[in-house]
Amino acid sequence: MTFHECQLTAKDFTYLQTLLASKDCAEPYLHLLREKLGSATLLLDHTIDRRIATIDSRVEFSIGGAFMEHRVLTRDEQGATPGLSLPVTTLRGLALLGLREHEVFRLRKADGTREAIRLIKVAYQPEAARMARTATVVPFQPRWRKELTGADGAGSDPAGDDPGPGAA
Repeated sequence: MTFHECQLTAKDFTYLQTLLASKDCAEPYLHLLREKLGSATLLLDHTIDRRIATIDSRVEFSIGGAFMEHRVLTRDEQGATPGLSLPVTTLRGLALLGLREHEVFRLRKADGTREAIRLIKVAYQPEAARMARTATVVPFQPRWRKELTGADGAGSDPAGDDPGPGAA
């Protein structure tokens, strides 16, 4: 992977900036963090591809092609559930953030060795789920309004006994 392919939502980018400002990280992590931030393409939540790993996405990935894992990318290690989440405050979590399905990130670990991390699938992305919910929302029309306006919306009286406004 080249860094120009990294795509981040504005909120993910902002969170990574706060991590950089905290300077509480080891040098290999800071190096990767600077590269991600420096080369990221920023996208609005409603424009990001559902195949991009964002914070709170459920992802399937492999390490060195040897085994596959399922994790949720989370913000920090303190709230992380072992075996279920992968914080972006770790090298692997940060490497996956912003990747598209089937892309490989060659991560340089603290000891200088490299490992290939392949994003196999984004099983759930909160931004895509939010867009799907809003796309299926049907405008509310009260029942009484439908009865007064009729099926064609022309203002007919369904019972046929409305004398009209002049009768009052």
